[in-house]
Amino acid sequence: MKKILLIFVLTFLGQISFAQGCHTFSCPVPYDLTSGFSRFVSGATGQNFLAEKIAENVIKNSIKKNINSGDVDVKIDSFSTRDLKAGRFKSFELTAKNVNTDGVYISYFNAVTLCDFNYIANNGSNKYIVKENIPMAFKTEITEEDLNNTMNSPDYKRLINDFNTIGGVCNLFRITSTSVKLQNGKMYYIVKYALPFMRQSKKVVISADVNVENGRVVLDNAVYEGRNSTADIDAFSELLNYINPLDFSAKILENKDAKFSVKNVKITDGKISIDGLITVLKDEE
Repeated sequence: MKKILLIFVLTFLGQISFAQGCHTFSCPVPYDLTSGFSRFVSGATGQNFLAEKIAENVIKNSIKKNINSGDVDVKIDSFSTRDLKAGRFKSFELTAKNVNTDGVYISYFNAVTLCDFNYIANNGSNKYIVKENIPMAFKTEITEEDLNNTMNSPDYKRLINDFNTIGGVCNLFRITSTSVKLQNGKMYYIVKYALPFMRQSKKVVISADVNVENGRVVLDNAVYEGRNSTADIDAFSELLNYINPLDFSAKILENKDAKFSVKNVKITDGKISIDGLITVLKDEE
């Protein structure tokens, strides 16, 4: 089941804010299962339980090899030992905590299948085929510290450098550092920037709402937070979304083999909580 595992680990951490729009799903009717008697024997003798534990450990170790750090737990519910070996299972649940993968940090992630029949078959060449779409519900928590760690990653800094290159051509300003704070239900984006012929850098604080639009997380209603006043600068929303660390995470780990749709997003207690739907797409045969 290596293919599906790599899809899980390479997409769930990055694409929480990426979506192909709203979508629905339907569960397939179970097929190709072993006989009811075989499934009974597999369960009664404990073979199925043992097979589940072995599969969980194999999957967990495979995922850990593809992330930089973090704790991972996997749960599988199968029909029988033979069915599990063939890639047919009832449910799959993945929980990850304090994960770093390619400079994207997430404190908590959980995804669980929504159908009671899932099928990933071996095509005989040690390659696995997703036989049916696999819809999964997911929820995740990203803390203020996670976002700031992500913004210190080399890839995010390259994004800022690209932006500075554009600004340099126009002889405008260049961003020297970025950070965020989460409070009062908003994201506060703190940008330090340098102007031509000025020795000291300046600082600007822009607050923005975090909302869901067409199944993805966006920043809007940007407001400049001055010392003595605030001013609406919604034009900055486009800029913020260009360097939005949430959307950055999505672009880094984008994967065409899964659709994501965010349903809810909320900022509380210094963290962003997001939930929605993932559908791992079936392979064309």
